[in-house]
Amino acid sequence: MRGTLFIFLLLASGFFIEPGEQMIKVPAGRFIPFFQKKGENISQPVKEFYMDTYAVTNEDYLQFVKANPQWTKSKVARLFADTNYLKYWIADFDIGPAYKQIKNSPVTGVSWFAANAYAKWKNKRLPTTSEWEYAASASINGKSKDALTKFILQWYEKPNPAVLPAVGSTFKNEFGLYDMHGLVWEWVYDFNQPLGGNSSTGELDKNLYCSSGSLKTADAKDYAAYMRYAFRSSLKGNYCVGNLGFRCVADIK
Repeated sequence: MRGTLFIFLLLASGFFIEPGEQMIKVPAGRFIPFFQKKGENISQPVKEFYMDTYAVTNEDYLQFVKANPQWTKSKVARLFADTNYLKYWIADFDIGPAYKQIKNSPVTGVSWFAANAYAKWKNKRLPTTSEWEYAASASINGKSKDALTKFILQWYEKPNPAVLPAVGSTFKNEFGLYDMHGLVWEWVYDFNQPLGGNSSTGELDKNLYCSSGSLKTADAKDYAAYMRYAFRSSLKGNYCVGNLGFRCVADIK
């Protein structure tokens, strides 16, 4: 009886997630947004939060669609996922002959709506842009910031591999997170947040991606950030891209 009462009170007070080994507590800190007037360097506080150590894998996502068949290839509404959704899976509950090879690789070809649904199913959420960028800005464990920048730019120059490696195959950063760069791009909750222009309509100021855009950035030489923000601005919620995956976060209560 006491146990039942405890569970009831816990649920009534709001869900509290107790992360296991697969989540890392990212400490609070300050984050300098990429788009702002050059020379301002106005930092924003970021509260501590939990983040998945690794990106969500094909095996993880397979368990999700089994529990939520409305998100299978054959049933998902095109409003929520385009025709590239899980394109490399051969059936609703069958990843295919490459299952053993890619079950621990990041799931890709999933829309923002699908990633958001997965996060809710796990009682988590997608990270905000500020949270993701802050977490991803941590240096490669034991190396300098310059080493991270060089690594990112070298990754961006390479074509996508035919088969994605397993999660944990790149590097661990100083927060203890793996593959924040070097494996796949990742969805964020507010990927379509206006970065300039008309904030009431959500229209993006295209000048941000011209030469004059450097006047609105914290670091005009941060080419990797230009590419990330430009990529996000090109997305729509139902887009499913072959090198775009995700990971989840959870609040600390």
